[in-house]
Amino acid sequence: MYPIQLNLCDKHVVIVGGGKIAWRKFQALIHEGCTIDVVSPTFHEGFSKTAWPATVRLLQKVYEATDIEAAALVIVATDDADVNDRVARDARETQWVNHTGDREQSDFFNMLTIKHDDMMISVGSSGQSIRKTQAYAKKIKAYLETLEEDIHE
Repeated sequence: MYPIQLNLCDKHVVIVGGGKIAWRKFQALIHEGCTIDVVSPTFHEGFSKTAWPATVRLLQKVYEATDIEAAALVIVATDDADVNDRVARDARETQWVNHTGDREQSDFFNMLTIKHDDMMISVGSSGQSIRKTQAYAKKIKAYLETLEEDIHE
């Protein structure tokens, strides 16, 4: 894996799924300057607690291949393995896909980001264990909070 940061400003992202994992992915994307479609027959309660800007569309429907046609980035996060696999198959080679249920069908994995002062530190497990990633991130964040800033530019 090649670690990078993506500038998603003015890109189109589609999240297929409306549950807890989709909600977590959505929260990480909402402030990235991209347009976001979330496609799902049902939605996690978090999606309905806020009036989203025009850059966000909650599409309460069953997934269709046309839903991802304009996407640069596709996140597959339903609780239906058949739907997840179909989305991955429907994606074009030029689209980046994160299949949360199958590492082998993913082009990328999200990383947990820790913000400390003007630094961004990312922790990831190549899609193997979100719990382990969260545990390490918590330890790193706690350690950083104990430091007295001594780095000056």
